[in-house]
Amino acid sequence: MAFQYSQGVETKIIDASNYVANRYVEFKLDEESVNYLADIRLINLGVTAANTPKYNALGGAINLIKHIELLDGREVLCSARHISAYLAFQETRKPNEQNKSVNNFLLKSDYGYQALSGGIKTGGDPATVAADATTPTSHISLKDCLPLLERTPALSTDMFKNLRIRIEFETSPYKVISSADPITTTEPSLCVDIVRGKMSMPSQVAWLEIEHDEYVLNGVTPTEANQPQRVETSVRLNGFNNKYVERLLLVKQFDDLSKYGTSHIVKNGSLALFKEEFQVRVNGANVFPTIIDKDCVRANIMEDAWGVLNVVQHFNKCYTTDALVAGAQIGLTDYTGLVLADAVKDLQIEHNRSCINDNANDSKPNSIMKVHVYAECRKVLNMKGGDYQVLYA
Repeated sequence: MAFQYSQGVETKIIDASNYVANRYVEFKLDEESVNYLADIRLINLGVTAANTPKYNALGGAINLIKHIELLDGREVLCSARHISAYLAFQETRKPNEQNKSVNNFLLKSDYGYQALSGGIKTGGDPATVAADATTPTSHISLKDCLPLLERTPALSTDMFKNLRIRIEFETSPYKVISSADPITTTEPSLCVDIVRGKMSMPSQVAWLEIEHDEYVLNGVTPTEANQPQRVETSVRLNGFNNKYVERLLLVKQFDDLSKYGTSHIVKNGSLALFKEEFQVRVNGANVFPTIIDKDCVRANIMEDAWGVLNVVQHFNKCYTTDALVAGAQIGLTDYTGLVLADAVKDLQIEHNRSCINDNANDSKPNSIMKVHVYAECRKVLNMKGGDYQVLYA
């Protein structure tokens, strides 16, 4: 960010004001009469673990960010909860070139695909975690987590007098590394660019806050004689009521994270289910003319909403064995998304699945699933004089 200004830009490293390993870290941006430019970076975020596991190939060390808040005193300016799965999803929206040449080094991940004579080669060599201070650490732009920073040039301490950033860690090894070994976070720092004096600032900033809700899909283990067995789920989500929602993203994961195999290099993605059926009802009206019961149609709707994803073939096919998952990453990046572009007063989701007889594989495809629902909600920051308001638009 500093190269955009001809003079007067200082780059500083800020140490944590509070840090508890495996729990949270907090930084104060409390220098008086300065402007913190929006390109704030979190550096040296990582973990240590025994037995030299690797970081999750999808997202790498960014999976450690569970909750994040940008605050002015007790006023929340921008926040995101249960955000690690959403941040991992963002890597599937990037082309191979960026994932291999940039994110591989900054995030310590290794996500992408390339065609070879023997078939498709998947990413699979993210950074190896050490058990001591030599462990690799990451460099993360907080614009990826806090969309307010994408829309404002700077944060002035004349306006926001008690700025701080608080991050709670995602410490389940099943989301962060390739093994089930306990992990310990390293203490990160914040890298900021500062401009002193007056800056021209907008009177209003609008952005799309990433908000979260969730529900559970139950599973069954049918006998061979009565398979497939249909399981119906209908839920009402209240987390987005009275908000204008642009897009939804659904991420399906094991409710019991230990179901992830230790050979899986892609975790914290979205699992494919057998014979999914999907419908969304907003304010009493169906979004789709009929229930979506074909994976290809659901994938097209997802592409229309979020763009073309960088995923392997058979990404939406329910896998049968851990060996297939490890070798070809089948069924690990099956995201569901759609455009709402509506003010939500009542949001209901019908989400059905079918289960098959699969005792040989510990019934993993039939397991209880937790569905994380992310919504882009319009928010606005109004600034006038020395006062401001944060509102839903």
